[in-house]
Amino acid sequence: MKSVRSLRRILRERVTSLHQPDLNEFGHDPFGFEPSYLPDAACYLAFLYKNYFRATNHGLENVPDGPVMVVSNHTGQVPVDAGMIFMSLLLDKPNPLLLRAMVDHFVGGIPFVGNLLDRCGQVAGTPENADYLLSHGQSLLIFPEGTRGINKPFSQAYEVQEFGQGFLRLALAHNIPIVPVAVVGCEEMLPSAGNIKWLGRLFGLPQMPMLMTPVPLPARLHLHWGEPMHFDARPDDDDEIVQPMVESVRERIIQLVARGLATRSGIFN
Repeated sequence: MKSVRSLRRILRERVTSLHQPDLNEFGHDPFGFEPSYLPDAACYLAFLYKNYFRATNHGLENVPDGPVMVVSNHTGQVPVDAGMIFMSLLLDKPNPLLLRAMVDHFVGGIPFVGNLLDRCGQVAGTPENADYLLSHGQSLLIFPEGTRGINKPFSQAYEVQEFGQGFLRLALAHNIPIVPVAVVGCEEMLPSAGNIKWLGRLFGLPQMPMLMTPVPLPARLHLHWGEPMHFDARPDDDDEIVQPMVESVRERIIQLVARGLATRSGIFN
């Protein structure tokens, strides 16, 4: 078992080795990312990644070193999957990669959480923000299902919802590969019996899940990485041209999810 202290040290070494974005005199980038703060904040997430969820990567060698767009299924009721993907490439990839996750607009308004995510490098998921980051050589983490994926009841666990086209048009515009990844394990961490939409709206959230457990269960996490996907088209092509490409990414993730479910030995081991 790795301690928080040792993980903080490892994170500091790995973050220091990365190409740093343009920082101002206070050590922040235009979105509030503070690389020097990241090891102190993320070491606790790293502890959960290594010791509580015991994350295992399959096919991590498929992730190239250059700027990439990681596209994943979205599972569970809170974005634990985003944190686990972020940690896998920062901690376990031989050449570490820092992902900038595109988060929903309402997250920034959550007290403490919004500021924490800003300082750790996560960004409001607008086309303009994504375009800026890709133009500056950053790598993105995108969940094309959005809240449709994360707010499913447990009866729909691992059913990959429809994808929008925005992520693929961005990849075409910047000529970067899309790396598909399937997260298996998060649905069992925080199973939900359903959602109360009116209660969620009271707190500025899309929905309020009816959680079946008060804390995340120690389900073992598996991340299945696919080979990079490249597409040849113009970012402003008609929907009829782009949509089959979107579906090919979604279908690949569905295949990786099915592989993960079929090959794991159990939920907690």
